[in-house]
Amino acid sequence: MRLRTILLVLSLLASISTAVGGFYYFFSLREREFNKASWRAAARTEVIRDQLGSYLAGNLKSVRALAGLDEIGSALERPEGERLARANRRLDHFKESLEVDVCYLMDSRGLVLASSNRHDPDSFVGDNYGFRPYFKEALTGKAGKYLALGLTSKKRGAYYSYPVRVGDNGRIVGVAVIKAPIRIMEREVINSFEGITLLTGPHDIIFSSNRPQWLFGALWRKTPWQTAQVAESRQFGKGPWEWIGFTRKSSTLAVNETGELFLIFSLELTGYLGWNVVHLENLQPAGAAVLSPLAKTTGLAVILLCLLAGGSVYYLHRKAGLAIDRRAAVEEDLRLTQEKLEHYSRDLERQVRERTLEITSFLTYTPALVYMKDCQGKYTMVNPRWEDLFGLTDAQVKGKSVYEVFSPETADIFWGNDLLVLNSRLPRQAEERFSLESGVYNYLSVRFPILDEAGDVTRLCGISVDITDLKKAQDRLRKLSGGIINSQENERTAIARELHDELGQVLTALRMDAVWLRDRLGSTDGKAASRAMNMCDLIDKTISDVRHIATRLRPPVLDDLGLGDALEWYTSEYEKRTGLVCVFSRAALPPLDKSKAITVFRVVQEALTNAARHSEASHVEVALRLEDDALEVRVEDNGRGFDPEAESDRDSLGLAGMRERALLAGGELRIISGPGQGAVVLLRIPLRNRYGEVA
Repeated sequence: MRLRTILLVLSLLASISTAVGGFYYFFSLREREFNKASWRAAARTEVIRDQLGSYLAGNLKSVRALAGLDEIGSALERPEGERLARANRRLDHFKESLEVDVCYLMDSRGLVLASSNRHDPDSFVGDNYGFRPYFKEALTGKAGKYLALGLTSKKRGAYYSYPVRVGDNGRIVGVAVIKAPIRIMEREVINSFEGITLLTGPHDIIFSSNRPQWLFGALWRKTPWQTAQVAESRQFGKGPWEWIGFTRKSSTLAVNETGELFLIFSLELTGYLGWNVVHLENLQPAGAAVLSPLAKTTGLAVILLCLLAGGSVYYLHRKAGLAIDRRAAVEEDLRLTQEKLEHYSRDLERQVRERTLEITSFLTYTPALVYMKDCQGKYTMVNPRWEDLFGLTDAQVKGKSVYEVFSPETADIFWGNDLLVLNSRLPRQAEERFSLESGVYNYLSVRFPILDEAGDVTRLCGISVDITDLKKAQDRLRKLSGGIINSQENERTAIARELHDELGQVLTALRMDAVWLRDRLGSTDGKAASRAMNMCDLIDKTISDVRHIATRLRPPVLDDLGLGDALEWYTSEYEKRTGLVCVFSRAALPPLDKSKAITVFRVVQEALTNAARHSEASHVEVALRLEDDALEVRVEDNGRGFDPEAESDRDSLGLAGMRERALLAGGELRIISGPGQGAVVLLRIPLRNRYGEVA
């Protein structure tokens, strides 16, 4: 009997313990479910926010690349004919490659000049969108981002804008815009999560959601002033932006019109002021899943028994509950981490595809030659422009050196410049001239090495730009300038001859008449004879001045005795005329052609004239010497000096003329000076060309 009683008591205690444990477990489970739902909603909101931010930032670099294309800047600078056609082709290419809605260009007033949808019924070419914030942001020199409903297309989109600059000063002539669709973002991000996800704009207008019926509705009630602000922005169409029925109960709770309670979490979308990612989870299913079994199996007796037996099982249950919580939290962390990794992996793959497309587009459409070689100088890659110019494909030249592809003369040029980069491991720039069957080409080539972690060269890359037309234009200008200078010299020679022959003869005849008058009037009119004598003296001085002017215009000694004697005579005359000490030294010179001798004489003449006029010098040295098959002329004074850069900025005709003469003679002119340091004019003219021939 006692054993039965003990067994009965033990059974009752076991039943009571089971009932109490079950009752307490359900209450704990409800609290835990609510906490888990809250934590899960907050974590999902953060993940959604990060993925939306990453997706929306995807086209910023693309629009920057679009704005940097030469065809885009050219079309905005002069929007006409073929320029607009080339720009439209670029816009079409970017639209197809990026899979976006539309790409278009706006001038500095906001007028759309070119667009990839120019042939569509909803084309907005010719419309003005200067009021759009993304346009105003780009005009300040920054990248613009904007989410809105298209005014013409009535389609939601993410707008990306970037300023288009031209010229060396980076003048902004317009804005390039890419509009990406929202539907892809909804499919890949917003619709991939449980619960309700919203992307809300200013004044909580719903712009994107996995509940399509709520689009362009208002999450919370709006005041008339707020509604007017939304209408004024024209960002979300014409309205009416009706309230979808939610009312906030606290910072994390909201209730709808039917009384359902929702967890609500909101995070600001990075980089988009006033835009928020909102995540809602209904709490009713979680509560019902816990409370329904509890209501069927418990009552007042269970509550009383729980008070009696609670103390005996509290400790063990508490420990078990904590262990369960920790394990559940760890499992949830692992699941969310796995979700993040999967989304980040997909995003990384998308970015790799986009970057690969950008690089491929650059290599395909750039007008420059782009190639890559290994450290032995063998080709590993050439771009289509290289293939077009040389008539060889990438497969034909891969693994070959320049001597296997080009003539020895052309190969020597290319390989010589390659060696400079491979040996120095530094970028190099050089002009390269080579001949093909189609003609002679000039290219400005930039080579640079690719180094590994140890600093060893693994690849050599080159980018070459065609400057053939530029070199031809420079040659034409140089010939024109040389013709002008030769014409000036011929004109000086003619004027000097006229002064010496014509005016000199007239003055000589006039002097003879004045002497005759002096002799005739000497015995009859002394005063008149004195006047005639003064006339003779004045005529003698005029004859002397005319001879000096003719000599300075074209000294005969330059033609008769050569450059050295001409400069020796001129420096002597210069010293007498100006009072400056002028020291001249020279080496034995070989015969020079007429143009080089004139160049040297005029440069020295101009340098000495500048020293007398501006330097306040007391001593000038002129030296001629031969060095390495080149003639060097040095004119140095001890004057107050000047800043050559500042003088060049003022477009000094004297300095510009000296430089132009030196360039036409195939030489180089350097000016070394500084305030208080005197001045040195150094002219170097090669006497032989690069092939060892007399220049």
